[in-house]
Amino acid sequence: MVEIISTLEELEQYNLLERVEKAFEKAEKDGDLIYDKSTKAEIIKDESIGMTYELKVVSGLSKRPINRPTQPGADKSIKSDAGDDSADRLNKVKLNNPFIKPEPELTLIDSLCDGYRVILNKFPNTKDHFLMVTKEFVQQDTLLKPIELQLMQTILKNLNKDVKNGHNGVDGGGEFFAFFNSGPESGYSQFHKHVQFMKLPDGFPIFQKKVIENEEFFIPSTNSIDKKTSLFKKDLSFKHFILRIPTDFKSVDEQEHILAMLYMHLFKIVLNIFKEHEIDVSKVSYNFLMMQDWIMIIPRRAAFYNGIWQNSLGFMGLFNAKNEETKNDILNAKFTKILQECGFAMEEDEDKIVYNEYGY
Repeated sequence: MVEIISTLEELEQYNLLERVEKAFEKAEKDGDLIYDKSTKAEIIKDESIGMTYELKVVSGLSKRPINRPTQPGADKSIKSDAGDDSADRLNKVKLNNPFIKPEPELTLIDSLCDGYRVILNKFPNTKDHFLMVTKEFVQQDTLLKPIELQLMQTILKNLNKDVKNGHNGVDGGGEFFAFFNSGPESGYSQFHKHVQFMKLPDGFPIFQKKVIENEEFFIPSTNSIDKKTSLFKKDLSFKHFILRIPTDFKSVDEQEHILAMLYMHLFKIVLNIFKEHEIDVSKVSYNFLMMQDWIMIIPRRAAFYNGIWQNSLGFMGLFNAKNEETKNDILNAKFTKILQECGFAMEEDEDKIVYNEYGY
């Protein structure tokens, strides 16, 4: 069945949750994706900082292919017009690209607003894990476009209005969230541009909800005397920056303008942090996460800590290991240390730091 959705308005009305659930169930039954639903998760609460973690073994991670032109920590950057072997490495990535012609059994929406597809993740971390990918090859390191931000929020609003089973309605458990890994140290495995959507465990509390619960939407500023800027939870070990986003807009144009402005505000903070640490702009890496009422960005220094790979998920408290050995490595390394070393350490005077001093 070919599914074509041409506008955001059509997407709002589309029964996406049912489409995802039925397609995932069939793909799992037919062996078209690698998922072990028998995996038991361990929930660990750190009362000292108010963060909860889920730790589980996801055996499919050991089978998930990595298709990127450079590995984390490499000195080489990728440019399509570079004079070294960069173009060759990029062409090899394109040849092995699973997103250009995705498997029909995994395809949920063949054409979304002309430039995108929605497909199931062949190696899902959780049930109903899916992706929005560009139809044509676009590098993962490019900025999110305004339409991509709009699609992310519209998909989340669509899904979460129908999420009922196990949803506690307070801390976000059971709801879907979106994430985008960008930059060589962000933890992505595929170089073709993609945004991922996953459901939180039922009843799972996330710290972002607490951070924004008493905050009204505001336009961030760093110039006024009584400035309002991005929010964060100071007792966490890693730098992170959160903004509330509206859930209703007067028009599609207003949604486009506001989401793009808020995203760029957060991205400029990342640029300032990398410049402050004298890290080359080619290494700029970050994780961007969204739920329908907030966005968060985490600047990334490294994809690994002690061999433990991290993308966006750890910063939601979700840790996945490819086997029991890696699970034990995570427990021994400690969650807070892993996140601190893969990101940038929270500073004592974080609430006094101004991130516009370089004029980006």
